[in-house]
Amino acid sequence: MTEGEPETRIEGESDPQDAQAAEEQARKLKKAKVFFDRADEVAGTGNWDFAIELYSEGLRLNPDEMERGHVKLRDVSLKRKVQGGKPAGLGDRRKHRAGKDPAGNLANAAYLLAKDPGSETLMELFLKAAAEVGNPDVIRWIGEILLESQKQARKPNRRLCTVMMDTLAAAKHYDLAIQACRLALTAAPNDADLESRLSALGAEYTLQKGQYGVEGDFTKGVKDLDKQKELIQKDMLVKDESFLQQQIAKTEKDYLESPTVPGKVNGYVDALLKFEDESYENQAVDVLQKAFQDTKAYQFKMRIGDVKIRQMSRRFRKLKDAGDKEGAAKAAREQLAFEVAEYRERAGNYPTDLSLKYELGRRLFLAGQYDDAIGYLQQAQRDPRRFVVVMNYLGQAFMRKEWWQEAVDTFVKVLDGDVTEERSKDIRYNLGQCYEKLDKLDQAQEQFSHLAQIDFNYKDVRARLEAIRKRIQENNA
Repeated sequence: MTEGEPETRIEGESDPQDAQAAEEQARKLKKAKVFFDRADEVAGTGNWDFAIELYSEGLRLNPDEMERGHVKLRDVSLKRKVQGGKPAGLGDRRKHRAGKDPAGNLANAAYLLAKDPGSETLMELFLKAAAEVGNPDVIRWIGEILLESQKQARKPNRRLCTVMMDTLAAAKHYDLAIQACRLALTAAPNDADLESRLSALGAEYTLQKGQYGVEGDFTKGVKDLDKQKELIQKDMLVKDESFLQQQIAKTEKDYLESPTVPGKVNGYVDALLKFEDESYENQAVDVLQKAFQDTKAYQFKMRIGDVKIRQMSRRFRKLKDAGDKEGAAKAAREQLAFEVAEYRERAGNYPTDLSLKYELGRRLFLAGQYDDAIGYLQQAQRDPRRFVVVMNYLGQAFMRKEWWQEAVDTFVKVLDGDVTEERSKDIRYNLGQCYEKLDKLDQAQEQFSHLAQIDFNYKDVRARLEAIRKRIQENNA
C-alpha cells in the first residue's frame, strides 16, 4: 500500500481498534463489578457514606448499570437520609463537579444526589448528566423520581417540569414527558406554548404505541405496553383504590417475609399511608411500633411521630373548615405541644443534626418558650442552608423578650451577608420595628423606606413609614 492510499480491510477481518475498545470495555465492566460487590458488603454494615462512594465509583466505570448501581445507590441514600445523613459539603461538591467525561459527570451527579436525595437541583443535575450519557433507561428512572417530587410539591416548578418534559421527550419517553407537561401547566395554566406541546406529545405517544408489533414482535409489544400502563397508573396524580389495595397486598407480603428489614417495613408503611385514611394510618403505626420494638432503630419511632402529626393536621383542617374556631385552636395547641416533645426527642437522638435543632427551635418559638428557642436556634444557625430563616426566628425571639438591641444585632448580621431582596423583606420589617422601640427613628425610617422601595404593599409598611416621618418632623420642630 502506497503512502496516501486508503487502508482496505479484508471482509470478515476484525479491526484491531475495535478489538482493543471491546477489551477495554470488558475490563471496565469487570472492575465496576468489584466496586458494586464491595459496595453491597459495606451497605450491609450500615456504613452508608463509604457505600455511596463505592457505588458511584462503580458507576463511573459502568454508568448503564441500573439494578446494581443506580437503584441500590438510591436505596442506600434514602436509608442514610432517614438516619440524619447530611448533604455533601463544599469540598465534596468541588471534588465531584462536572468535567468533560459524560460517564464521570453522571457518577459525580449520582454521588451528590445520594448525599442529598431530596434535592431537586441535584435531581436535575443527574437528569442532564444521564441525557449526556444517553442511556434511555437511566433517563426514565431519574425522570420518574423527579416527577414524583413535583407531584408532592405544593406547586410544581414550571422551569424544572419543562426541562423534564424536553429531556424525556428527546429520549422518547413520551408518557412521562406528557406528565411533566401537565405538571408545568398546573403552575402556568394559561401557557399556550405548553398546551401546544401537550398536544404534540400526545400525538407522538399515540404514534409510538401504534408501532408496537410492527416488526413482528407483537407479544413483546403488548407486554411492554402493559408494563408502561402500570407505570403510568403508578405515577398518576390520583391513584384509584384498587391499585392501592394491590400495592398494600404486595408490600405486605414482602414485609411479612422480612419484618425487620427497613426497606420492607417502610415499603409496607408507604403503601398504607397512601390511602389518607386513619384506620390504615393506625395500622401503619402498629407496624412501625413492632419494628421499633424488634430492632430498636429510632427511624421507625420517628415515622410513628410523623404519622401522628399528619393525623393531627387533618383533624385541625376539618375543624377549621367546619367553622369550629375554638375546637381548631385547641387542636392546634395540642399538636404544637406534641411536636415540641417529638422534636425534642429527635434532637436528643441526633445531636449533630442541625435541621432538627431548627425544627425544634421554631416550634419552641411558636409555643412561646423563647429562652429554649433561642438556645436551639443559635445552634441551628451553623447550617448555611437555613441561616436566613433561623436568624429571623432568633431575632424575633429576642423581640418577644424585648431584648431590642440583641434583636437588632441579629437582623443586621443577616443583612450584612448574602441575602436576596425577597428574603430580606421580613428581616427589614422586624429590624425597623426594633429601631423604633429603641427610639432610633432615623434608622427605623431607613429600613422601612428601603422595604417600601422593594415592596410598597408589604404588610403595613406605608403606614409605619409615614408615622415615623411624622414623629421625626415633630421632634425636629
